Amino acid sequence: MSSEKPEDKNIDQLEHLFGKPPLLEGEDQERYYRLRAAVVGELNPKTVFDLINARDQVDKLWEEQRYKRAAAALISGGLYKALDYYLMEICKVDYAEDLTAKYFNGSAKGRKEVMSALAEYGITMAELHAKAAQLESGGLAMFDRMVAARENARRLLRKEAERGSLRDDDDPDETTEQ
Repeated sequence: MSSEKPEDKNIDQLEHLFGKPPLLEGEDQERYYRLRAAVVGELNPKTVFDLINARDQVDKLWEEQRYKRAAAALISGGLYKALDYYLMEICKVDYAEDLTAKYFNGSAKGRKEVMSALAEYGITMAELHAKAAQLESGGLAMFDRMVAARENARRLLRKEAERGSLRDDDDPDETTEQ
C-alpha cells in the first residue's frame, strides 16, 4: 500500500490546520488516513468548526481503538503471571518455573507440553486469560474509563454537530405568513 493519503480539500485543510495525525510509534498511518477519510466523507465539513469536529471525531475514535488494543495487550502481557500462578498451584516451585520459561521460549512443542500439564487440571487458555485479566484489573479498569470518556466525548460532539446542522437548515429568508 502506498503511504499517500487520499486527496480531498477537507483532508488537506485538516492537515494544514492541525498538523500530522497523533500517532504512536508502530501505529498504522494508512489505517488512520482511511478512518479520517471515512469520517470526513460522512460529516462533509463546511466550516472550520465542522473541520475541528471532524478531526476530534477521528482522533477520539482512534484513541478508543488504541485503548482497546492496549487492554488486550495488557491481558496478553499478564499471561506470564497467570501461567506462573496456576503452575505454582499444581507443581513444585522449580518445575513450575521451568514450565513457565518453556511456555514462553517460542517453541510450539514447549507450549503444547505446558498446556497439556494445565489441561490435566482443567485449566485452559480461557482460564489463563481470565486470571491475567484479574491480575491486570487495575490497568484494564483504567483503559475502560478512557474508552468510555472518548465514546462520551464523540457522542457529545455528534449531538452538538447535529444541533448545528438543524440551525443551518433554518432558512432565514423564509417568513411565516400571518
